[in-house]
Amino acid sequence: MSLDRQKKLRDPDKKDLEFILGLFNSNKFIHAKKEIDKQILKFPNSPILFNILGAILADQNHYNKAIENYKKSLKINPSYAEAYNNLGVALHKLNKIDEAIYNYEKAIRLKNNFVEALNNLANAYQDLGLKKDALDNFKKVTEIKPDYAEPYNNIGMILSDISKFDEALINYNKAIELKPNFEKAYNNLGNLFHELGKHNEATKVYYKALKIKPNYAKAYSNLLLNLNYMKNFDPNKYLQEAKNFNFNCKPKKEKLFNYNYVKNPKRLKIGFVSSDFGNHPGGYFTLSTLREMSKKNFDLIAYSTKDRKDELAKFFKNSFLKWHSIEMKDEEDIVDQIVNDGIHILIDAQGHSANNKLPIFIYKPAPIQISWLGQGSSGISKIDYFIGSSHLIPNSEEKYYVEKIFRLPEISQCFTPPNFDVKINNLPALKNNFITFGCINKFSKINEDVIELWSKILNSVPNSKIILKCKEFDNKEIYEGTLYKFKKHKVKKENLILYGKLSSREEVFKIYNKIDISLDPFPYQGHTSSIESSYMGVPVLTLKGNRYLSRFGESINYNLNMREWIAENKEDYISKAIKFSSNIENLSYMRKNLRHNILKSPICDAPRFAKNFSSMLWEVWENFNKQITTK
Repeated sequence: MSLDRQKKLRDPDKKDLEFILGLFNSNKFIHAKKEIDKQILKFPNSPILFNILGAILADQNHYNKAIENYKKSLKINPSYAEAYNNLGVALHKLNKIDEAIYNYEKAIRLKNNFVEALNNLANAYQDLGLKKDALDNFKKVTEIKPDYAEPYNNIGMILSDISKFDEALINYNKAIELKPNFEKAYNNLGNLFHELGKHNEATKVYYKALKIKPNYAKAYSNLLLNLNYMKNFDPNKYLQEAKNFNFNCKPKKEKLFNYNYVKNPKRLKIGFVSSDFGNHPGGYFTLSTLREMSKKNFDLIAYSTKDRKDELAKFFKNSFLKWHSIEMKDEEDIVDQIVNDGIHILIDAQGHSANNKLPIFIYKPAPIQISWLGQGSSGISKIDYFIGSSHLIPNSEEKYYVEKIFRLPEISQCFTPPNFDVKINNLPALKNNFITFGCINKFSKINEDVIELWSKILNSVPNSKIILKCKEFDNKEIYEGTLYKFKKHKVKKENLILYGKLSSREEVFKIYNKIDISLDPFPYQGHTSSIESSYMGVPVLTLKGNRYLSRFGESINYNLNMREWIAENKEDYISKAIKFSSNIENLSYMRKNLRHNILKSPICDAPRFAKNFSSMLWEVWENFNKQITTK
């Protein structure tokens, strides 16, 4: 924060203000606040002091208290542009975006070329999904102040989101050039590399972000997710980095609780922490389970880290007794809320994926904590259990988890079928007279080994084609680059059908009506996509995996009684693809029956899964009670 150049209005002298700002900029918030409190006694009508105090409170995530002080500052000096900007930031953090925009615009009117406020205004437009307005304002900032790093980073994020990857890369690099210790830009650059399947490069820049800011939880989560995509995955390295996340992201001071839960409950209070209560793969694997559990002896309480506004979001709220929006809340406030709610079992329902709030589990705000729907060990020693199944986590791999493994029978998560109907057409090969393979998955999963193996299949099955769909194909360089990678393996352009981003999930389902056989990528397999493929009557050929996230295809096909569609190795994968593609009669039969089979299987049988899940929750509670009584 720089000193305000406004005319002094009963403010402390410059030397005292610089001392306070020095403490603030050094993150010595307690000392800075003490100095401000002393100065306010002398200068009770100082707008600068109240503005700085607001900034200190905001940096500690006490946004409502910060707002109070910004308003005090503005009551004294209604022309104080910096206070309007800061007030906008605090309101923005509380998701009051319209109010934030009003204050940013007020600051800009009061102070010509106020780049910080312009940058914040652009951020607000970005959060509202107004990408063009956001981009225009970010560019305006760079014109006024070409050496300001933040807008370049923000421009990179927008360009990446609209698949302009080369331009995004230029802007991230520009941000880092201007601000070499810009950890957010390194993190976003890592996300860009990850999305493009450049997992080694992504790993390197995530490490740079963490070197700058060792307690950067978001970068740790991105790193751990990225490691799962790598061909040379090292489970020991993954576990060590997960433990590093736990160590570096723990609170500076341990918080002691007097738990508020009912000791001998007839109904367990279960808290679910997730950003995926809506139209998201995580939502597809929780909605039907939550519906069933709400009918049982549980009180379900949601801690939503990102309130979604889509067509599925409203169905989630009906399953919960209470709903807490925690996206903008301070960690300690969230933890206090969980304790006050009297939660018996707290469940993280997303692992290290985007918008998680895993650091709150390090506080241990509930007597029992569980990781469900994660990508591997959370690394958090205070999480008691990791939910898996016998297919996903063999006994020999328990050593790669800090949590105790609880294996549910059959499957570890249950899929909610779509709430719209898509008709299954006849097998495309009957009309085409050739086999169409397909894969609807993230571009980052389609690595060189996958392309090489699929190319061998295409070259072995006469006239066959493959349909691939991912939003990255909207980028011309990615599209052409993918064609070239297949061309190196003697696959012609006419044998490839590449789709970019589609307008709706329903449109994605319809693509399966053009596919005869789905090919699962590796090592990070499909999960949602494999179930959706089977739901549309399209069988999935999967490769037996060697890690947690490379065994979901095996788990799905095993539970569908389709074990023959699980290949033991790459040679078997090719052999099975050739064999299955030659039996049109069997593919037609599967086309007509696979949806019925999957809906009746453990994969989609929510009452059956909820019964197993509920039994698990009561079992871990009873085990906990036994431990308490024997102490």
